[in-house]
Amino acid sequence: MSFLARLLDRMTGPTQKRQIEAGGGGRRWQGSPMMNAPQASILAARAPAKARAAALSMNNPTAARIVETWLAALAGKGWQALSQHPDPATRRALNNEFEGQMLALLPVAVRALVRDGESFIRTSVGGSDADGSGRAAFGSLALPADQIDPSLTRDLGDGARIVAGVEFDASDRIVAYHVLPDAPGIPFGMIGQAMRVPAREVLHVFDQLFPGQVRGISWLAPVLLKLADFDAASDAMLMTLKVQSLMTGFVRDAEGGTAGFESTDGSLNVSLEPGAMRVLPFGAEVEFSQPGQGLSQAVEFVKGQQREIAVGVGLTYEQVTGDLSGTNYSSARVGLLEFRRRAEMLQRTLIEAQLLRPLWRRWIDAKALAGEIGASESELADYRAVKFVAPGWQWVDPLKEANSDIRAIEAGLKSRAEVVAGRGRDIEELDEEIAADTFARATKPTGV
Repeated sequence: MSFLARLLDRMTGPTQKRQIEAGGGGRRWQGSPMMNAPQASILAARAPAKARAAALSMNNPTAARIVETWLAALAGKGWQALSQHPDPATRRALNNEFEGQMLALLPVAVRALVRDGESFIRTSVGGSDADGSGRAAFGSLALPADQIDPSLTRDLGDGARIVAGVEFDASDRIVAYHVLPDAPGIPFGMIGQAMRVPAREVLHVFDQLFPGQVRGISWLAPVLLKLADFDAASDAMLMTLKVQSLMTGFVRDAEGGTAGFESTDGSLNVSLEPGAMRVLPFGAEVEFSQPGQGLSQAVEFVKGQQREIAVGVGLTYEQVTGDLSGTNYSSARVGLLEFRRRAEMLQRTLIEAQLLRPLWRRWIDAKALAGEIGASESELADYRAVKFVAPGWQWVDPLKEANSDIRAIEAGLKSRAEVVAGRGRDIEELDEEIAADTFARATKPTGV
């Protein structure tokens, strides 16, 4: 047998059938789900998943906590804008104005991102400023996800197309969004055809799970069915406890009578009193129901389901349930470190890259169009330069963390700027506050 024949025999022989079980067949794979076209599957599942997530987040305490926990992690008390403009006064004015605009917008956008799987922000320049100066005002408005017409999908020819309300050109670049006059279901909302809005006026924030994915899907999608079942199971356990508190007795009398429970006036008296004793006739017996047996095992099973739910949404069991009974410093820190690594990734890739940075650039460009700032390339470059500081984290043991940061700075492993930014502060602002405190102590009269 030639070398090539031996090689082919080796590759196709009976011992090589299951080298990669994931691609195999057989009885064990029967009924297993497959997703051949994830982009199309996400588009098909987006609407029902969004509606179910909205209902559960309003009615189910676990789902509501998931949304709010991710909101606190990604938005927190707010992001800080750090303009890199060379003039300190200009930097401070820009930072304060932009942060003021974000205070109300950011929580709405992040809740929609987690609950619906995507968030849309429409920007506009028009009208007049609130101070009556007549200057064009910059506006940003969060749009409901269904207001970008999800039913609009068609071929535009020459490689251009519209997919679920998002328009692409022949080079697969997003050029426009097709926005309905009002979101479906809004009372007294206008009904009409979607209008084409250029992509430069719309920000679309979502976590792209697959290349080519057009619309986002709820972050609760992996656990929606389990959440619904968990909700039903929790209600059933509650009803079991209510029934358990209603003790029921069954009286059996071999002669078919009342087993001695009749009172002197002939009425039936089966009431129970503390310390009461009854002497039953021969052959009579009383049996009490025992509802709720096995409830302790059910509680452990429910905890297991809660752990699966927590894993499915990227949170820890303690974050989802608020149950800290089995938590110590070491386990809490390990769990939080893993969660914060993911949260920081999403902060940078979603909140900063897809929302804050493009919004800052459009806001600066709108100021230039309104004549508030210089419009030359060099001036715009100074105004567009910006850094963002995410909200800081509170640690399990602040004293240990503070000592660790101090040692890292002293050893040259971290800079003060890095440590201060990790706590969600602007180092320039912090240094100014420290200088003001030092000056106040130095000028304070002795004995006061």
